[in-house]
Amino acid sequence: MNRRNPLRLTIALIILMILGFSLWVMPRLPGMERDLLEQAVNHYTQEYFAGSIHIEKVTLDRHGKIRIEGITGRLQTRQGPVPLNIYAIASRETLFSLITGKPVHFTIEGLRPQNSSRSGISGTCAIQTRPVLCFEIAADFGSTDLEDWQWIDPQNLGGATGAMKGALTFSQTLGQEPAFSMNLEAPQPGGNIQARFFDVFLPYLPFSVQKERVQKVVESQKLIRYHQANLTVQMAQSDLIKIHLQIFIPDYNLKLTLNADVRTDEKKAFSQIARIMGLIEVK
Repeated sequence: MNRRNPLRLTIALIILMILGFSLWVMPRLPGMERDLLEQAVNHYTQEYFAGSIHIEKVTLDRHGKIRIEGITGRLQTRQGPVPLNIYAIASRETLFSLITGKPVHFTIEGLRPQNSSRSGISGTCAIQTRPVLCFEIAADFGSTDLEDWQWIDPQNLGGATGAMKGALTFSQTLGQEPAFSMNLEAPQPGGNIQARFFDVFLPYLPFSVQKERVQKVVESQKLIRYHQANLTVQMAQSDLIKIHLQIFIPDYNLKLTLNADVRTDEKKAFSQIARIMGLIEVK
């Protein structure tokens, strides 16, 4: 008995240590997961968010599916930091699929500026690690308004309104050219927009009746009514982006159409697309 007592005591102590460790770790595990993920996200998005991303909650179920809630961050834009929120990101498949090379799809809910009253952008993201790394993003703008995007250029978009619909897609396979397209529409009845917004188009318009009408719009220096607008951005090649803008202003009987080709550095195509859209200011 005396020989067995030390063994039993040792086993009991080991069990107590394991139990104590479990009781200490389990309540803290969600916080540890959140902190580790938050650090990783801030590391990889430093260029765009300057370490400002905060995650409220992370849960990883027994099947390896993850759900991330309450994501906030300050996007570094030309006009200064803009607070953005994401309601939730959740994986449809187990994260272990990334090891086996199967794609993992994520749903994205409620991407919006912090002060917006609308539900914001929803979408999906797919990641596959084998045989080569590839990912794809698809976003739906159906629950947004032009008012939500005034921060892109407050001087020219201040007071802008108009319900929006449309989609954005971006995909990249390692070693191949990226693909990007965006089609946004503000359908009838349209909304309001600053007259000075059209000043940027004047250098691209040849002398014509249309250019004279645009000049009159700019000189009015007021909010004007538009009935419909459409913006299309397409990456035709890894270093060439095509932009098409069309907008109808009934008070001036003006249907403005602009087509432009923009050359980019293919190695930094995604960053340059964001710069062209006025979304970020990367140092």
